Amino acid sequence: PWWGVPRVREGHFHPKILPYRRRTSLELSEAILALYAAGVSTRAISRFLEGIYGAFYSPQSISRLTQVVEDEVRAWRERPLDEEYCAIFLDGTFLFIRRGKTAKEPVYIALGIKPDGRREILGFWLFGAEGESAQNWEEVLKDLRKRGVERVRTFVTDDLPGIEEAIRKIFPGADWQLCVLHAVRDALNKARKKDREALAEDLKAVYRAETEGEAKEALRKLRERWGSLYPRVVARWETKAYALLAFLKHPKAIRRYLYTTNQLERLTKEVKRRTKVVEVFCEEEAVEKLLYLVLADLNERLEARKLRGFAEINTGSYHVAQTQ
Repeated sequence: PWWGVPRVREGHFHPKILPYRRRTSLELSEAILALYAAGVSTRAISRFLEGIYGAFYSPQSISRLTQVVEDEVRAWRERPLDEEYCAIFLDGTFLFIRRGKTAKEPVYIALGIKPDGRREILGFWLFGAEGESAQNWEEVLKDLRKRGVERVRTFVTDDLPGIEEAIRKIFPGADWQLCVLHAVRDALNKARKKDREALAEDLKAVYRAETEGEAKEALRKLRERWGSLYPRVVARWETKAYALLAFLKHPKAIRRYLYTTNQLERLTKEVKRRTKVVEVFCEEEAVEKLLYLVLADLNERLEARKLRGFAEINTGSYHVAQTQ
């Protein structure tokens, strides 16, 4: 066939896709896992292998080849973690899983930033519930503690039910930072269209303040201007100010990384992109294996680069400040 390996008299031709004297099965396994983790469907992989390798593998055969040893998944999920993190982001996404009947189930994900600016995907958790649960967040934090995490400067999350109580219980010395951008978006959605631009500027004066004192003064002005028009919006920003402005306790050079959950949102968006080829997972083990392939791959990329700004910090004093 046209895709066959060319035959030459001297025998010096060797294809690049299958290196000389390498086992075909090993190369196929590596190629299939890489494609599968990148979000390519088993049918598309089947067509690719037939066109490039000249060998037909059914989608069912490819599904079997993508089975990662469960011990490997378990080892990654239970691996020891560092004792200290500058920040840990917590959030979840939803995937369809069939357990008799099909339902959307939350997948809990944690992303950490180390004091030197390197990021690490700390793990993922499935509990089988159809909605996010305060008890489940507590179990996530207990697992982080069991795997070696002792000191966390700040947890960055949305205002999820029970999340603050779970943090206070398992990591009582940590601060809690609410996602500022989500709080701004929520406030603007509650305002009339003609007021949104001005309200956005006044909210920006709060979270762009250089110091806690400046932020409190901006909150006072917010109350004076908008308290009568949008009392609930203003009251929320005042009562949650301790959580919305916790990032101001960090050095200015790294604050931009800590006042929003955008970093973890980008991660969960990539997870959704790579898993969308599987509309419904037939079992929990299938979810775990694909999540492991995706997150372990992304984790290698994150750990290879340090975030800017952390090199400017006096590491010694920053560590002391985090001691709980």
